[in-house]
Amino acid sequence: MKAYLRTRGLWLLVNGTEKRPADSDDEGQAKWDIKADKAAGELYLACSVEQRVHIEAVQDDPVKIWSTLSSIHVQECPGTCFNAWDDFISIRHQSGDSLSTLIARIEESMSKIQELRPKSSEKPYTLADLDNELVCMTMIKSLGDEYSNFTSSLLLLKSLDKEEIKAAFLAEE
Repeated sequence: MKAYLRTRGLWLLVNGTEKRPADSDDEGQAKWDIKADKAAGELYLACSVEQRVHIEAVQDDPVKIWSTLSSIHVQECPGTCFNAWDDFISIRHQSGDSLSTLIARIEESMSKIQELRPKSSEKPYTLADLDNELVCMTMIKSLGDEYSNFTSSLLLLKSLDKEEIKAAFLAEE
């Protein structure tokens, strides 16, 4: 959907980057309003009838439509992130696949990981956050089958925090 919105020149408006012009710019506001209306229409039409129920209250605001759908469909929980990283690290060349197909699979998988990163302007995602996630993932991934219930419980935590995972490991021991 992002690619489609980009081809229509609507993505920056939908993701909140392109803000409505100041009140003193009547012409700019009118153009922005038309663009916002187009974006809202495109998003609404792209949704199935079942999904439209989630956005009825915000159907005139493309930014709210996108954030509402994102909050429903993009789960930023540790289990989802863990699985995305696990899938990424497990990618292998398949016989019969071209190397360009392999590259595309790798890039698509990384895009999924990037989508799952926390999006906060107050605390941007950093290299230290990535280091923390990778340590946590390695700790969890290193556990054998006998720890499957424990592993499942770790993936239900609110976040992948190294200190929290360490404490859980020590409590499990």
